[in-house]
Amino acid sequence: MVFRGLGLGYAYSAQWQNDKNLLEYEGRFSFSILDTRDILAPSLNFLPVRLDYLFKMGTDNNFCIGPFFTLEYNFEMYPDLQSGYSFWFTHYSLGGALNYSFNTQNHHFDFIFHTTLLGITSRNPVYDDPYFFDLSLGNVLRFVHQDFQVGTLNRYNQSELEIRWQPKAISRLAFAYAFQYYGYFDEPKLTILNQSIKLIILPK
Repeated sequence: MVFRGLGLGYAYSAQWQNDKNLLEYEGRFSFSILDTRDILAPSLNFLPVRLDYLFKMGTDNNFCIGPFFTLEYNFEMYPDLQSGYSFWFTHYSLGGALNYSFNTQNHHFDFIFHTTLLGITSRNPVYDDPYFFDLSLGNVLRFVHQDFQVGTLNRYNQSELEIRWQPKAISRLAFAYAFQYYGYFDEPKLTILNQSIKLIILPK
């Protein structure tokens, strides 16, 4: 079944840079209510760490490329189903990132892309006992860290494209559109597509 719905999220980041390198940290949390055929599915996404280490390139240092590391948790609950199933997808990953920036008159744009290349994943088993389940916090934390498997693009991929627009160079407000793809290719398979509109408050 395909579940769709709306969500709300919060993200925070910090950046350090010099003439040659850019180091950026980001964390985020989001909560969504999904449904299909009147079946509700609360969904949580928690990204405690995404760390980019990029090398500046180009004549104006407006193009950056390099590796990134991320820890991410996705957890969905299905209280309307008789079995009370929960589904999760955890990945600790290394990947590649790039950032391209440019200005047009008084406007500033950033194109930011991330994709995973290698990592370890935790996913539901193919079969869960439908009559004995426990959604307590302790068991959920155990679930999302169990049975880690090493994989590359043959097992899973998480990619994200973000386009940021800062209306004026001195503005503390910026806006962004982000498209996120999650794919887990072994059984039980999983595909998640997220589209986000972001309001970004920049530091003084």
